[in-house]
This record gives sequence, structure tokens and C-alpha cells, in this order.
Amino acid sequence: MKGAIANCMAKLVIDKRGIDIWEKVLENAGLDKNTKFLVIQDIDDNTVMKVINSVCTVLNKSFQKTANAFGIYWMNYYAPKLYPIYFENPKTAKEFLLRMNEVHNQITKNIKNASPPSFEYEQPDEKTLIITYKSKRDLMIFFIALIQGVGKYFNENLTIIQTGKNKVKIIFPF
Repeated sequence: MKGAIANCMAKLVIDKRGIDIWEKVLENAGLDKNTKFLVIQDIDDNTVMKVINSVCTVLNKSFQKTANAFGIYWMNYYAPKLYPIYFENPKTAKEFLLRMNEVHNQITKNIKNASPPSFEYEQPDEKTLIITYKSKRDLMIFFIALIQGVGKYFNENLTIIQTGKNKVKIIFPF
């Protein structure tokens, strides 16, 4: 997994709870309290999951709440600064979501060893988008949280329904 995920989690915890809490998270995960995650660094998936689980433990938050906080933070604070070009053109949540394969393909070309998820789209009508999430990591909980973050970013009240192990139906408010 790329370091951007762990780096974002670090920034989220530090911004909301402070550096001392982040250091406790790292130590609880079995890492040195001074560990830094670089954005394009390759990090073992298990290490990232240990850090995320440690956030849950140290903050006494459920995995779901931690994922939700991450999705909101990623989409509304972290990613717009890290990847501003991808936030310039889409005007709606639906436009943004429909570009994710393209964005991930570009990232894969530019960052060595990147293996982001891919998506299949169905549009049964103008207000509905069905997305099939494809990833070896099986982090559907984070995918849904990121969609919630997309809705918040575009100030749209999205209805998100998980319809299968790796499939969501999104109903847009327009």
C-alpha cells in the first residue's frame, strides 16, 4: 500500500488529537513513535492495517467510525492538497466518482508499484450510479467512507447502499 494512506491517517490523528496521541498509536502498533510515512513509500498492507487498528484502540473508536473519519478527511482536506489537479474539473459527486478509474490509471503510471482499486460502473438512471469495487485489499468499508467524503466535498446528500460484497448503489439528490 502506498504511504499516502498512512500519511493521511497520521495527519488526521495529529490534527484532531495531537502528536502525543499519534505517537501512542504508533507505539501501540509496534512501531517507533518517530515513524514517518512518505506519500509514495511502499508500506506493507499489514503494517497499515496495524496502524488503523491501533487508531481504533487508542481513540476507543470503532473501525467503522475510524473509516468514516478517514473518508471525510481524505476527500475534504488531504487529497485536495496532495492531488489538486483531480479536483479542478468535476462539478458534482457523480462526475468525480466516474473519473476514479482514470485517476487511478494515471496514478499507477506515475507512481512505482501503485495498485489502487478499479471500478465498474452501471447507470440505471440519471440519479443512480452502481459501482463495483475491485481490489485485492477488500477495504469496502473505506471505499464507502470515501464516497461519503465525496458527497460532503460536493455538498451533496448522497444515499449509499451496499448491495453486495463489493458493490454499492449511490442515489444522487438532483
